[in-house]
Amino acid sequence: MRLSLKPQLWAWALALLVLASPLAAKTEEGLDLTARSFVIMDANTGDILLSYNPQLFWPPASTLKVMTAMYVVEHLKMDDKVTVSPHAAAAPPSKIGIKPGEVYTVKELLYALLLNSANDAARALAERVSGSEEAFARDLTRQVRQWGAYRTTLATANGLPADNQYSTAQDLALMLKKAMENPELAKIMATKYYHIQGERELRNHNRFLFTTPLAVGGKTGFTRASRHTYVGMFRKDDRAIIISLMGSKQKWADLRPLIEKGFELEGAPIAKLPPQEEKLRFPKRHTGKYAATSGKSKLRRAPKVAMGSATALPGKKRSRLNKKKSKGHEH
Repeated sequence: MRLSLKPQLWAWALALLVLASPLAAKTEEGLDLTARSFVIMDANTGDILLSYNPQLFWPPASTLKVMTAMYVVEHLKMDDKVTVSPHAAAAPPSKIGIKPGEVYTVKELLYALLLNSANDAARALAERVSGSEEAFARDLTRQVRQWGAYRTTLATANGLPADNQYSTAQDLALMLKKAMENPELAKIMATKYYHIQGERELRNHNRFLFTTPLAVGGKTGFTRASRHTYVGMFRKDDRAIIISLMGSKQKWADLRPLIEKGFELEGAPIAKLPPQEEKLRFPKRHTGKYAATSGKSKLRRAPKVAMGSATALPGKKRSRLNKKKSKGHEH
């Protein structure tokens, strides 16, 4: 399949992929998941340890912001200034509420981008680099393919729903591996809280940073079209894994067994992770008036998985496809 699909062809392609993808199954490994695709990668070698539909095209939601940040640090310095345009300030949530005419450093907006998943910060940075978000998305698509994300096409800088915008679990894992090799980006994604311009507090949406010392950094994503997406790195001693997840109904519940399985496959098993992420409650002062909250979703049955790089496994097709295109706020 060609990657440069027209919007109408992309819509049909995604519909066929959804129809062809099994809703769920229980694996021999005992994993009960709701995700459409995932990859567990050795973060040191890049080898895929376990995967399900690693090359399935799917809307990336805010995991796309990892790629945006990578491109920004290639072209701007951390102390460069960014003036907010009306278009950037008008981005839908989640956002930090930057205003037209305000000036921020690249560093401040990168923290907003990767911690609070700020769509307004993404637009402001994109405009600073390429003049417009549309031009930035074209430039970024060319760049990520040079970096190895051959199946990724981007239309925005923030991951909000757009025609002809998709990635794969394998590409997300590859891009996070490269991003974590940049000390500045690794530091940002490992940060729990950060203050910009006085009392404005940012809080990282990656809840694993608050629940397990294994978490190194990562990025969450959600829209109604993409469902939950995630890419993150976890480390135990000298062993490190990257997990990418797309199309999940319950990302935290899906991710915990994948983390456990990843370290088991690395020969460094860990204890079962308790379900803490869903129970986290943050004080209002840490959430802040600028932060958006995530929606809840119901658990469905699990897909099969395969060792190593795998294609889609057989399963029952959906009886019908919801033709109504739903768009949700990005988290």
